[in-house]
Amino acid sequence: MKRRTWSLLGAALLVACLIAVWRVRAASRAGAPEETPPPVAAASQPAPATPPPPPPSPPRRPTVNARDLAALDEARLMARLRSAAQTDPPLAIALAREGNRRFPDSADAPERTSILVHALAATGQSMQARGEAEAMVNRYPDSQWVREVEQFTGAHRHRNVRVNDAGQLEFYDAPNR
Repeated sequence: MKRRTWSLLGAALLVACLIAVWRVRAASRAGAPEETPPPVAAASQPAPATPPPPPPSPPRRPTVNARDLAALDEARLMARLRSAAQTDPPLAIALAREGNRRFPDSADAPERTSILVHALAATGQSMQARGEAEAMVNRYPDSQWVREVEQFTGAHRHRNVRVNDAGQLEFYDAPNR
């Protein structure tokens, strides 16, 4: 008998709590009227002393031209890119893309692509950053820069794996496209 009484009492308490929560939510959805400050006479408001600030200027375009880039060897391009990576993401994007176009298989290519991924992300181009990261982790799988980009973007290498006739996993190289 006691167990049944406690069960009924617990159920009643639960129902009461549910009703209370429902009423609070219903009241907040109904939107209690907002308190508005009393109207102030227009004559008592002073005119603004200074005009509002101008709208923010549009993002700065990269300050690099093709002639300047053509004159840079890879070491100078990388030095300029490393400097721009910290202060000027649009310029870093332009430099990294030019470096990857001119020196695609150099030892600096993974670092250059890592800087490109971070600069794209810094300028709000997250889809492009993820795409570059996906290509990077497959192109330079053993680079220290790839491990860092994997942690930054979540991109991971796509490994070519299949099960052979013996039921064992087999890694293979995909044909070049």
